[in-house]
Amino acid sequence: MQLLRMLPIFLRMMVRENRELENLVEQYHFDLVISDNRYGLWNKNIKSIIITHQVIVKAPWWLKFAEYPLYLVSKFLISRFDECWIPDYESTPGLSGDLSHKYPVPGNAMFIDPLSRFSDSELSNEQENPDVKITAIISGTEPQRCKFEELVSRQLMELDLKATIISGKPESSDNVALRGNLTVLSNASAEEMRKLISDSTLIICRPGYSSIMDLEAMRSKALFVPTPGQTEQQYLAELHQKLGNALWRNEDELNLKTDIPDAIRYHGFTKNLKDKGLKPILERLVKK
Repeated sequence: MQLLRMLPIFLRMMVRENRELENLVEQYHFDLVISDNRYGLWNKNIKSIIITHQVIVKAPWWLKFAEYPLYLVSKFLISRFDECWIPDYESTPGLSGDLSHKYPVPGNAMFIDPLSRFSDSELSNEQENPDVKITAIISGTEPQRCKFEELVSRQLMELDLKATIISGKPESSDNVALRGNLTVLSNASAEEMRKLISDSTLIICRPGYSSIMDLEAMRSKALFVPTPGQTEQQYLAELHQKLGNALWRNEDELNLKTDIPDAIRYHGFTKNLKDKGLKPILERLVKK
C-alpha cells in the first residue's frame, strides 16, 4: 500500500527534477551530471549518469505479480541516461541480491563494485579490547527514528555491555550523554563513525543499502532491524541472514539480551574483494 501511495509523489518529483535540471543546464552550460537514484536528472543535451542499485523495486508479497512490470518501467527510466552505475559486485547475489541481479540489467548499466566512505586501508589490524562493544546507528525519518532509538536505548541500558548509540540528529546541541555503560552521540563525523565501527564487536542498525556497503567495507558483524513497512529493507535483512552475514529481527520482536549473542555468531561481512573505485571510471569520463 505504501508503494502505491508513493507512486504519484515519485512521478511528480521526477518531472520537477527534470525541469530544474533543464533550467540549470541552460543557465550554467555544464556538460555532465551524475545523480544518485534521481530518475528525473537526465537531459538529452548533456551526458547523464545515474547511480542506483534498484534495477527492480522489491514489492510486498501481495504485489509480487507487479514486480516484473515495475522492472520494465525501471529499465525504461534508466535507459534514458547515458550510463547507469550499479554500486555492487557483478557476481550474484552481490550485496543487493534481486535488486540488481534478478533480471538482466539495462544495456547502459555497469557494475562498479560497492561504494563506501570507508576503505580496507582504514581497518584496525588488532582489536584494542577483547570485551564486547556495541554500536547502534539510528537513522530514518520520524516517528520511526525516535521509536527505534528509544527501544534500543532502553534495552542496552539493561545490559552489562559497553555500548554507543549514534542518534543521527545533527541539529541537536547535545553531543554526548552518558548513561552508565551507554554513550549517546547526537551525531558523528565520518572519522568518528569509522573508528566506532572498527572497534565494535557488533553494529545494530537499519539494513539500508548504504549501511550495508559501509559494513562490507569495514568487514563488520551486524544485527539488522528493518524499518516497519519498508519492503526493501526487509528483503535485504532476510538476504544477508541467508548469506550468513548478519542476523535480523523485526522491531517488535527485538530482544537484545539474546539477539546480540546470536548476531555475534554470524561470520559478518567478510568478503575481501578489492573494489574498483570511482577513480578509473571518472578518469575515463574526463578523457572522452
